Amino acid sequence: MSAADRNMFLHASLSAFFGCMMWLVLAPQHAKADPPASSDAALGRFSITFKGKTFIAYPYGAVQEKAVWNKPGWTLTSEKPIKVCWERLADSPPALRAAVRDAVSKSWQHYGMVSFIGWEECRAGASGIRIGISTEVSKTVLLGQHLDGVPNGMLLRMDYSSYKKCNGRNEFCVRAVAVHEFGHALGLAHEQNREYGPDETTDWCRDNYKSGDLPDLNITLYDPQSIMNYCNEKWNNEGLLSEKDIEAVTRLYGARA
Repeated sequence: MSAADRNMFLHASLSAFFGCMMWLVLAPQHAKADPPASSDAALGRFSITFKGKTFIAYPYGAVQEKAVWNKPGWTLTSEKPIKVCWERLADSPPALRAAVRDAVSKSWQHYGMVSFIGWEECRAGASGIRIGISTEVSKTVLLGQHLDGVPNGMLLRMDYSSYKKCNGRNEFCVRAVAVHEFGHALGLAHEQNREYGPDETTDWCRDNYKSGDLPDLNITLYDPQSIMNYCNEKWNNEGLLSEKDIEAVTRLYGARA
């Protein structure tokens, strides 16, 4: 073997070795969760089964990077309009639809350079965030721009009369949950889904309340007060964004002056 061949062989061997070491460092650990059911290494994601349900998992942070809305011409300082429509106006009271719009305007839109526009009934083939009404649970079926044009991509519950936390304050709960769901619509996953928490308490919370898609991008440090955190001592953080929620939306979409 020539000196050049030996050098090439050594370089390839070291690259393979450190590539394996890097995977061992970066690969998600599952000591406290069920093992992955399948993998998709090309996209850096895997599926995990938790409490009988299978979720698509991303190993790091609190945001799905590819879910962040991004359109031609957008800059960090420019306004970023995102269309919103209701699948059927007849399915919900006008006052509660107005409450949802107002809550979103006073939270994510107030701090970040995003503006949710439209809010009319969806036409056939409508783009943007399409909101349907649910009698059971509020949720988004995907995160961020992956919702673009998906019928019933967001479902909002408008009647919380059977929910003890909302006894006598239905509109408050509609508002608080809407802010949470629009966090998902901007690309934020559940805060408790972070693969690596700061302590055992966070790990316990993650393993017991992991829900939905997991994130793959660090934007802020772990935030126990986040409106996206099921383990927040205050339910949905009382409908308010935490300091780190505000930091996240302004770093992703730019800050309003």
